[in-house]
Amino acid sequence: MAAAEQDFNDLLDNILLTEENIVQEGYQEGLEVGRARGEKEGYELGYEQGLQLGKELGEIYSIVVAQQQHKHTEKVQRALQQLRTSIDQFPRDNNAEADIIGMVEDIRNQYRRVRVLTAGKVGNTTKKVENNSSSGGATEGAKDFSF
Repeated sequence: MAAAEQDFNDLLDNILLTEENIVQEGYQEGLEVGRARGEKEGYELGYEQGLQLGKELGEIYSIVVAQQQHKHTEKVQRALQQLRTSIDQFPRDNNAEADIIGMVEDIRNQYRRVRVLTAGKVGNTTKKVENNSSSGGATEGAKDFSF
């Protein structure tokens, strides 16, 4: 009779634990689905951020290369070369150990330093444009191409 009571108790435990087992299975299934969706969303976000960062670094790099063709003081030339080297050393692949945020901040600070050393002439994106309106003649105005 003791064996029958034990089996009856196990049966009751199984009935009571069935709900917990179903909840646990649902949790595991939901966790897997959530991870899959999160990975896709994370990939898309990382892709967008990478494009924006690449565009910013590309613009800075093109300005630096163009300015290295002009005559500047040795101090400015050194700062331009240091900035170009920093951009060249920026990782081109997904390296988990690289301090990307720190490197980007350093590049931005070096770019600001170059702008200060050249009194804002480097990287100035404002251009003069002619305004041909119907009110008479052509007038010159400044158009800002910065973002």
